[in-house]
Amino acid sequence: MPDASKLSTATGQLGPICSITGKAMTFSEAIILDNEYVCWDAYVKLTGAASATDVIEE
Repeated sequence: MPDASKLSTATGQLGPICSITGKAMTFSEAIILDNEYVCWDAYVKLTGAASATDVIEE
Protein backbone atom coordinates (compact mmCIF):
# COMPACT_ATOMS: atom_id res chain seq x y z
CA MET A 1 0.00 0.00 0.00
CA PRO A 2 1.47 3.39 -1.00
CA ASP A 3 2.19 6.00 1.66
CA ALA A 4 -0.83 8.35 1.69
CA SER A 5 1.42 11.42 2.04
CA LYS A 6 2.95 10.60 -1.37
CA LEU A 7 -0.39 10.52 -3.21
CA SER A 8 -2.28 13.23 -5.08
CA THR A 9 -5.55 13.76 -6.92
CA ALA A 10 -4.22 16.75 -8.92
CA THR A 11 -4.69 14.92 -12.25
CA GLY A 12 -8.31 14.03 -11.46
CA GLN A 13 -7.32 10.51 -10.44
CA LEU A 14 -5.62 9.16 -7.36
CA GLY A 15 -1.95 8.68 -8.12
CA PRO A 16 1.58 9.03 -6.80
CA ILE A 17 3.78 12.10 -6.72
CA CYS A 18 7.20 11.81 -8.39
CA SER A 19 9.81 11.58 -5.66
CA ILE A 20 12.30 13.54 -7.81
CA THR A 21 10.30 16.28 -9.56
CA GLY A 22 7.17 16.45 -7.39
CA LYS A 23 4.95 16.00 -10.46
CA ALA A 24 1.50 14.49 -9.83
CA MET A 25 0.97 11.35 -11.94
CA THR A 26 -1.53 8.57 -12.43
CA PHE A 27 -0.47 5.06 -11.44
CA SER A 28 -0.40 4.06 -15.13
CA GLU A 29 2.32 6.61 -15.95
CA ALA A 30 4.43 6.11 -12.80
CA ILE A 31 7.65 4.10 -12.89
CA ILE A 32 8.99 2.41 -9.77
CA LEU A 33 12.72 2.95 -9.30
CA ASP A 34 14.46 1.90 -6.08
CA ASN A 35 11.08 1.59 -4.29
CA GLU A 36 10.08 5.16 -5.24
CA TYR A 37 7.59 6.43 -7.83
CA VAL A 38 9.23 8.55 -10.54
CA CYS A 39 7.97 10.19 -13.73
CA TRP A 40 9.40 9.43 -17.18
CA ASP A 41 11.56 12.58 -17.25
CA ALA A 42 13.15 11.75 -13.88
CA TYR A 43 13.67 8.12 -14.95
CA VAL A 44 15.49 9.19 -18.12
CA LYS A 45 17.62 11.68 -16.18
CA LEU A 46 18.60 9.13 -13.51
CA THR A 47 19.18 6.10 -15.73
CA GLY A 48 20.08 7.55 -19.12
CA ALA A 49 17.44 5.31 -20.68
CA ALA A 50 15.65 6.35 -23.85
CA SER A 51 12.59 5.21 -25.74
CA ALA A 52 13.09 2.22 -28.03
CA THR A 53 10.46 3.57 -30.40
CA ASP A 54 11.65 5.37 -33.51
CA VAL A 55 9.59 8.37 -34.55
CA ILE A 56 8.71 8.27 -38.24
CA GLU A 57 8.00 11.68 -39.69
CA GLU A 58 6.16 11.84 -42.98
